[in-house]
Amino acid sequence: MQNNPSTRAARKPVQKRPTYSIEAVDNALQLLQLLRDGGALRLKDAAEELGVAPSTAHRLLAMLVYRGFAVQDENRRYVPGPAMGVGPAGLGWTRLLRSLAQPHMELLSARLNETVNLMVRGGDESALPGDGGREQCAAGW
Repeated sequence: MQNNPSTRAARKPVQKRPTYSIEAVDNALQLLQLLRDGGALRLKDAAEELGVAPSTAHRLLAMLVYRGFAVQDENRRYVPGPAMGVGPAGLGWTRLLRSLAQPHMELLSARLNETVNLMVRGGDESALPGDGGREQCAAGW
């Protein structure tokens, strides 16, 4: 993630800072905005964006992972988790899962003459791996 002005502008507060602000909460909310706007975030970049030590950024990100707001991908980057309303679509593992499952699903669909779907569960949510849940599995499967 680059430290560019447009990213910072998108995260500017919409109101004046509260009198009794809680820095840890503010930092966690900034991380959510970074994940939402950037899609992927390395620990080092998170620490730089927040102006905190990497250990502090790690603890904040660990809580976001614990609550489902972030997940770590195969490259150890943090990406939006299912609690943010978007799954980790577009990651390498979802493309691999789809490519491995597709021939089996096509065969199953042909044998049963039924639509076959593949869902990935994340917490209480589930989504189609691929295009953020917008993919139509019935088309061609």
